[in-house]
Amino acid sequence: MITQPFSGLGLGPNGFLFNAAFVLSGLLLMAGVFGIFQTIEASGQPTARRVCAVLLALSGLGSGVCGIFTLEWFVLHMAGFILAVGGPVLGFLATGFFLRGIPRWRRFGTWLLFGSPLTLLLLALFFLTFHYDTMAAGIGVAGLTERILVIEVQAWYVAIGWLAFRRS
Repeated sequence: MITQPFSGLGLGPNGFLFNAAFVLSGLLLMAGVFGIFQTIEASGQPTARRVCAVLLALSGLGSGVCGIFTLEWFVLHMAGFILAVGGPVLGFLATGFFLRGIPRWRRFGTWLLFGSPLTLLLLALFFLTFHYDTMAAGIGVAGLTERILVIEVQAWYVAIGWLAFRRS
């Protein structure tokens, strides 16, 4: 029996399916972000709109990096993870301020300003519960805190996408 140093979604005989899903979801997220910002009309602020789109697209880029580099390349995988869930901390903040300047988006912009520190708090919780040795042994709660963090980040993307769809 071949043992791996640690387990993970992208490892094992069917790992390529998970990795392909991470890459595909990252590409779709980036396309969605740029599509959303095409529907938001903000006269006089094209640079701010582009900056917000790029900051929010970092999450999709990070997802793709996680799919390309599994836990076997731990440092690169973690860099992708930090892009995927850490990038939105700045992205939500910048986009929240940007959207507050647009009357139709003001309320969601305010909520997004709440999402930035919430994401940062959940990211800190993940790193407080993450210990390499316990992860390698397949024990601990870092997987649970990671999933809570990822679901929270993705929920904000779903919300902005849904609002952009309804308002376009």
